[in-house]
Amino acid sequence: MARCTIGIDLGGTNIKAGIVDRAGVLLGRTSIPTEARQGFEHVFGRLVGLIETLPGELGVQRRDIAAVGIGTPGPMSHKEGIIYGAPNLPGWVNIPLRDRLSTAIGLPVTLDNDANAAAFGEFTAGAGRDVSDMVMLTLGTGIGGGIVVAGRLLRGFFDNAAEIGHTIMVPDGRPCPCGQRGCFERYASANAVAERLVEAIGAGERSSLGPRVQAGGRITSRDVCTAAQAGDELARRIWDETCRYLAIGCVNVQHMVNPELIVLGGGLIGAGAALLEPVRHHFGQLVWNVSRDAPHIEFATLGDDAGVIGAAALAALDHGGQS
Repeated sequence: MARCTIGIDLGGTNIKAGIVDRAGVLLGRTSIPTEARQGFEHVFGRLVGLIETLPGELGVQRRDIAAVGIGTPGPMSHKEGIIYGAPNLPGWVNIPLRDRLSTAIGLPVTLDNDANAAAFGEFTAGAGRDVSDMVMLTLGTGIGGGIVVAGRLLRGFFDNAAEIGHTIMVPDGRPCPCGQRGCFERYASANAVAERLVEAIGAGERSSLGPRVQAGGRITSRDVCTAAQAGDELARRIWDETCRYLAIGCVNVQHMVNPELIVLGGGLIGAGAALLEPVRHHFGQLVWNVSRDAPHIEFATLGDDAGVIGAAALAALDHGGQS
């Protein structure tokens, strides 16, 4: 039998895991709560237990597992296998996760950034499976990124390439938790859409969402999109500005990487055509016309499976998923 790899998508809320065969087919997946507040040792034990029980649950022989790939949030080193610090995972500072996990489970382990894993998943089995050069932007709490050039992930000398969400969109602009000001993700992530609308209402601008904001209710990017489609002028302006910022980001990606395809993923793409069409429109207005090298802009297709499939594919790439 062709050997398989396990892919893990480690998040602050859930640990998602699946087994992928050599052809890139996801044989099955599961998810358990991370229980991050109980600290590293507790989460590590849950991670090991999940890896040990998953093959049996999915009807795969343990001997047919060649390696494990794991995508994690935050700054990390693929080369060293170390997590420097993971948001939403208390106590995960300078953790040599790759080697410690490999020792615990008796299998080789590949460690990578979760956005890189998701991008590689889309590249191998999703929206990018027919191209060789692709950039993915994950539009959620922030903006993550992954860059594939000639079929390989671009990681950079310091293993921090593709932090596209922290390119500066507006000099001296909105403060970002990373320490910079004006980061792309502070203007075009799902969280930023809602934050900018709430701030505008707080500054006195009128919106149909005003009463909910003033009552302390939670506003999401979906609320903003829905209000914009219903004719709310403030929501429409915020939404269109967001799409324009995304288009500017895509223009910058085009000139830096020159990919055939830019894939948009994450929660924000739930808006569907209300997001994709204006992003494409603004891109067409902003991009140069001296060369016909504009990438296609498409939505991701794998949803929550992208990180699992990508982590498994990276493990197969590093460790051979073959007998």
